[in-house]
Amino acid sequence: MDLIEPRTVDEVRDAMRRASRDGTRLGIVGGRAHADAGNPVDVDRELSTVRLGRVEAYDPAEMLAVVGAGVTIGELRRVLGEGSQEWPADSPDAATVGGTVAVAPSSPRRLRVGPLRDSVVEIELVTGDGRSVRSGARTVKSVQGFDVHRLATGSLGTLGAIVRVALKLRPLPKVRRRLVARPGGLDAGRALLGSIPLPSAVVATPGSVEIALEGWPDEVDAQTSAARSAVGDVEVRDGEGVAGPEPIDAPVVVEVAVAPSKLHAALVGEDRWRAVIGVGIAWVGLPDDGERLSVGRIVDASPLSRSAIAHHLRVLREAGVLRCEKIGKEVWYWPAPDVVRSALDAVRDYLDTHFSSDGSRNAAAKRKRR
Repeated sequence: MDLIEPRTVDEVRDAMRRASRDGTRLGIVGGRAHADAGNPVDVDRELSTVRLGRVEAYDPAEMLAVVGAGVTIGELRRVLGEGSQEWPADSPDAATVGGTVAVAPSSPRRLRVGPLRDSVVEIELVTGDGRSVRSGARTVKSVQGFDVHRLATGSLGTLGAIVRVALKLRPLPKVRRRLVARPGGLDAGRALLGSIPLPSAVVATPGSVEIALEGWPDEVDAQTSAARSAVGDVEVRDGEGVAGPEPIDAPVVVEVAVAPSKLHAALVGEDRWRAVIGVGIAWVGLPDDGERLSVGRIVDASPLSRSAIAHHLRVLREAGVLRCEKIGKEVWYWPAPDVVRSALDAVRDYLDTHFSSDGSRNAAAKRKRR
């Protein structure tokens, strides 16, 4: 497949304009570390952002970095490490900043550092017709317009090619430590979360509970003592963090996001999972890419009644959002493949119609509103 490798933002604009004019379907790629995220799509050519790999500004005093989308996570860690700071994205070193922002993978440390979008304060992206759109601001007092940068974070490149981002940083912990306690399970994880003051992560699995501790040495030692008081002996691994979905050995791994109190219902019947306690994020290994949900499974994870859920599913099926098949006594549902793509197309059309490149409403939209 042809690969376009622009070196400047202007070259990205030109490539996007040509693709739009010629009807060429472009896939935006970076380091391909998150290439399996989202649904597979057919493209004619790929546009790589890896050559936009410059750290444009780094101010340790302001805890802010402005980088090109092609900067690798490994290079960013090296640069920020010299200032004893980090960007709290737990992606592999080979991943790019632009790709990480586009996918917005959930960090097992989300309990402490929050979602990735909270650390992205400004984005510049190039839309499909070659326009540059900048959203956000590097200082709070300069913020105006709509939060398009928050919409673009996690959009999988469907709204445009991310070319530049400004990132909010945090101090690099003096000490990192991983504790492993047994037995595992959600109840054990919740008990440890309630016993250890301010852990960075508590990740439960069927066989163990992993705890990430970060901070000053005395603080981490006190947290370790609290864990031992709660469960007895724990395995201590200094200098290590807690992994996300990577240890799950399965053909397909899905991310589940529910209220923390609903994690148990979401994981009923599953035997390959990792759950971030206190957040409501879980990664579940599935046997193949044909996994479907029955009404019974949905009822277990929802506060709605079975009849209410059946009604909503019927409405979605009639609208073409869901497809279904009856196997035995159960009806199994799955999303229609083109639904997400159509929804994103609608969002993109709305933005093109109502907003100018700086994120503010355009004149036509203002007149229509009056």
